[in-house]
Amino acid sequence: MKNTLTASGKQLAAKLIRAQVGTIFLLACVFSLVQPVAGYTYFWGVVGGGLAVIIPTALFAWRAFRAGGARAAQQIVSNFFAGEALKICFAIALLIGLLVFTTLPLVAVLSGYIVALVVQWLTPILFLNST
Repeated sequence: MKNTLTASGKQLAAKLIRAQVGTIFLLACVFSLVQPVAGYTYFWGVVGGGLAVIIPTALFAWRAFRAGGARAAQQIVSNFFAGEALKICFAIALLIGLLVFTTLPLVAVLSGYIVALVVQWLTPILFLNST
């Protein structure tokens, strides 16, 4: 039998990732409209910056919510710490990779990154009662 706390955590993580993906797509479209000459470059910059948050968040959720049940409390705490470490390291690697190895505009990459982080902070507050 699955733990309801683990199940609600998975549901909240899924809502968070959907909210991040939707917001980043909308922001990327806005950047494309504002910068029509280099629209695709700005579009992919925002998408790349957003993915530098979304992918590590998904990895964290996968790692953190693997175990469930009262007997697995120590494993859950261990998974949260390991998931957070994985998330931070992977986010740094992705962001550095985008900034060093691509020619995407810095303003677009950082905008996507920051907006995805803001959505990550606000989504649990907005969806907390609906899970």
